[in-house]
Amino acid sequence: PASQVVLVDNIHSTAGNHNAGDIHFGRDGYLYVTVGDGGCDYAGDSGCGGANDAARDRHVLLGKVLRVTRDGGIPAGNPFQGPGTARCNVTGSTTPGNTCQETFAWGLRNPFRFAFDPGSVATRFLVNDVGQGAWEEVDLGEAGVDYGWNCREGDNANPQAGASCAGFPSASPYRPPVYEYGRGTGCGSITGGAFVPRGAFSTEYDGHYLLADFNCGKVLRLASVPAADDTAVELASSLGPVVHLR
Repeated sequence: PASQVVLVDNIHSTAGNHNAGDIHFGRDGYLYVTVGDGGCDYAGDSGCGGANDAARDRHVLLGKVLRVTRDGGIPAGNPFQGPGTARCNVTGSTTPGNTCQETFAWGLRNPFRFAFDPGSVATRFLVNDVGQGAWEEVDLGEAGVDYGWNCREGDNANPQAGASCAGFPSASPYRPPVYEYGRGTGCGSITGGAFVPRGAFSTEYDGHYLLADFNCGKVLRLASVPAADDTAVELASSLGPVVHLR
């Protein structure tokens, strides 16, 4: 216990939910952490649910993928460094107008789970972001990109977004999801995700991506990601609430 070192602290959790908080080391040796939007706006200037624009604020560690070294430092390849940036690891935020150096990517609602591809020589990962009322999404982890929340839910306009989202994404490094699905089939809370390691099952499953949905108790399989025309195949059902896959 005496050796404990806090790497990142004081991340807002205004409503006590949408904390996300999945955490893994990448092949590059860095520590990746997903953080949700806190459920309600920490600043009190927007609202809760779909109206919560906390993920748009670059100066807080909400709605982000974070990347730090094993000791909590900033990796040399992190996208936001230099003038206009600052460390947010102690207070969870910095001065408005600046960007947290721990941020790897941003614009997420509740990235409850993410998974690295064990078959990739690079640090490749997918993020499962739980939707608000209509769309669940899978995002490809990329440095410096904006996944769009709360202006977008999946690759669709969020009807609860405020005036700050007008014209989005014309002035933003927006990346749409590599896969999304609606809630018409009873599913509606994307949770667990895992790549199938090569040789784990029969070869037809090598490298496929599996995702679980908490609401409908199903595991779906994607043969290739990203692929705009890819359709998930139901692999298992009637499992009850699934929160994690491995």
